[in-house]
Amino acid sequence: MVIESDRSYLRRSRERFDVVVFSLIMAHHPVRSGAYSLAEDYRYTVEAFEDALARLNPGGLLVVTRWLQTPPSEELRAFALAVTAVERAGGDPSAQIIAFRGYNTGTLLVKNRPFSPEEVDAVRAFANSRAFDLIYAPGIRPDEVNQHNILLAPIYYQAFTALLNADPRGTWYAAYPFDVRPPTDDRPFFGQFFKWSQAPQVVAELGKTWQPFGGAGYFVLLVLLGLAAMMAAMLILLPLMVRARRVTPGGMSDLSLPHTAQRASVTRLGLIYFGWIGLAFLLIEIPLVQRFILFLGHPAYALTAVLFTLLLFSGLGSLAAHWLVGRPALATLVLMAIGLPWLLPYLFALGLGLPFMWRLIGTMIVLAPLGFLMGLPFPLGLRWLEREAPGLIPWAWGVNGAASVVASVLAALLALSFGFSWVLVAGAVCYAGAWLTARRWAAPDSSPYP
Repeated sequence: MVIESDRSYLRRSRERFDVVVFSLIMAHHPVRSGAYSLAEDYRYTVEAFEDALARLNPGGLLVVTRWLQTPPSEELRAFALAVTAVERAGGDPSAQIIAFRGYNTGTLLVKNRPFSPEEVDAVRAFANSRAFDLIYAPGIRPDEVNQHNILLAPIYYQAFTALLNADPRGTWYAAYPFDVRPPTDDRPFFGQFFKWSQAPQVVAELGKTWQPFGGAGYFVLLVLLGLAAMMAAMLILLPLMVRARRVTPGGMSDLSLPHTAQRASVTRLGLIYFGWIGLAFLLIEIPLVQRFILFLGHPAYALTAVLFTLLLFSGLGSLAAHWLVGRPALATLVLMAIGLPWLLPYLFALGLGLPFMWRLIGTMIVLAPLGFLMGLPFPLGLRWLEREAPGLIPWAWGVNGAASVVASVLAALLALSFGFSWVLVAGAVCYAGAWLTARRWAAPDSSPYP
C-alpha cells in the first residue's frame, strides 16, 4: 500500500501494471445534487488518463467506473476522456475501449492496444452472465444493447457511438445538451456540465428537484458575484456620490466636489488604481492555489504553500518598495503573470514525479519572485497618496478590500467557464490596467511609478 497523490505516483513510479483502477469514491446523492460541480478533480482529466495508460503493461487495462445519469452526462464525459487520451497516444479508440452498464453505474475498460476478438467475446460473456448491458465494444451491434436493465431507448449506446463517430467532434460537443467536453488540468471540473441553454430549465426546477448537471452550482456563483459587486458599489460608490463635501486641505477634501480638475482626477484615478490591484491579486492567487493542488497532491498542502509563499514574499516586496523603481517592476509582474499559464505545465511535467519535499521547495522557488513583485503596487500607491492626497488613504484600503472580495468569486466563475490560464491572464490585464491608471494620476514627476 502506498499513500500518495495518484498523479504524482504515476509519474514517479517506474513500475508497469496490468490494471489501473480509478475507483468510484463519490457517493451517489452528492453527485445527483451537483455538489461536486464546483470542485476540481485532477484524476478525471485528459492528462491523468494519459499518465495511467502510459504506466500499463502491453495489453493492460485502465478501469473507470462512474454513476449513470439521464440524459447521459457523467459516464459520457468519462468516455470522452478515454477517447481523447487514446487518440493523443496514437491509438484507435474504436478498437481500444469497451463500456458496459449496470443499474446505476457504467464502467469503461480502456486498453493500450486493440482488444482481440476473443477478449471482446469474453467481456460479452461476462456482461450477459451478470446482467450487465454493453454500451460500446468493437464491432458491437445495435441488437446487443439494452437487454437487461431496459430503458425506453438505448440512450447510452446512441450517445457513445455518436461521440465516437462525430467529425468534427467539437461541433458535436457544442450541439449536445450538456457540456461533456473532456476536462484538462487547466479546467479540471469533471462535475460541471452546465450550458447556458440549460438556464431556463435550471431556474424552473430550482427548489423542486435535484440539479445533477451543475447548473445550480453555476448560478450560486453568479448570485454571489452579483451580491459582492452590489455591496462593493454601495459601500464605495454611494458614499462618494451622496456624502461628497468640502473640508479644509489635508482632511477629506479629496472626497469632496473637486476644487480643481486635477483633484478630481486624483480622486477618480486613485480609487480606480486600488480597485485594479485588488482585483489582480486575487485573480492571480486563487487559480495558483487550485493549480498547485495537482502538483502538491492535496488542497490543504496547496493552500498552505501558495498562500504562505505569496504573502511572505509580497510582504518583503512591500518592505522593499521604497527603494525600487515602480514602473519596470510592475511591467515585469505583468509579463510574469502572462507567462504563468505556459510555465506551469512544464514545471508540473518535470517535477510531478519528485518526492513531496522537493515539490514543495519547487513551489516556493517558482512563486517567490511573483509574490515579491505582487507586493509592490499597494505601497507604491500609498506612498503617492501620502504626498498628494492623504485623505484618500482610508478609501484606498476600502476599495482594495472590496475589489478583492469581488475577485474571489469572479476567479472561481472564470475558472469554471474558461480555465485557470485565462484567470491568470485576467489578473495580468488588471495589473496592466493599474499601471496605465497610475501613469495618468498626475504629472510624471509625482507619479507613483517614476
